[in-house]
Amino acid sequence: MDLEKYVKEQETLAVRVGKHLRWPLNRFLARQSLIGTQAFFTEDQVPGLDRLRAQWPVIEAEARALMAERDTVPPLGKISPDHRTLAPDARWKSFFFTGYGYKAEANRARCPQTAALVDQVPNLVVAFFSIFEPGTHVHRHRGLTKAMLNVHLGLIVPEEREACRMQVEDETRSWSPGEYLIFDETFHHEVWNDASEPRVVLFLQVMRPMRWRGRWLGNLFLWMVRRTSFVQDVRRAIGAA
Repeated sequence: MDLEKYVKEQETLAVRVGKHLRWPLNRFLARQSLIGTQAFFTEDQVPGLDRLRAQWPVIEAEARALMAERDTVPPLGKISPDHRTLAPDARWKSFFFTGYGYKAEANRARCPQTAALVDQVPNLVVAFFSIFEPGTHVHRHRGLTKAMLNVHLGLIVPEEREACRMQVEDETRSWSPGEYLIFDETFHHEVWNDASEPRVVLFLQVMRPMRWRGRWLGNLFLWMVRRTSFVQDVRRAIGAA
């Protein structure tokens, strides 16, 4: 496996300003949440996820077909300079379907049924296959905004469950095939795949159910993020439009 190290580029002014503003904004968004402010959530708290659960074997089949050619799937750190601290080598691969309104048509053509299914999820912001090769470690960090929730649908999960895990604050969980793991990325979290097999999930980011002021402000923040290098670098790298 190519373990070339990806060096993080200097952040643009817009990205630096956005990171500075996100914590006051997140405190306001937390007060607007309709489903609480805990670290983990359940499927019934996020509208539309039942549509994917019913069809998860279809998604799994396309993910397994893709894994037969996974050398063609780019490392996240290669296509996203802003993620190079978290994904410094080729172990974390990402196969994008959609993000911030942009669609990766070539990828969608390779996994058409998955693409069609994720399009049915309401309030979707990002969708991709997240592939953790053995030895992947994403160090402890916090994500961008409480406007969204991270949703993982387990597809290919190592048998060594305890070796492939995620810790959010002080709670550690593992993935299961066909099951959801849903969490707030603004809590500190860390991820490991110390197993001998890869882990694949369908990774979604969806808008958190919020009161109208929270929805409006969250949408405004994501509208601004869409225009920064954080999104545009990835869009150009994968040929999304």
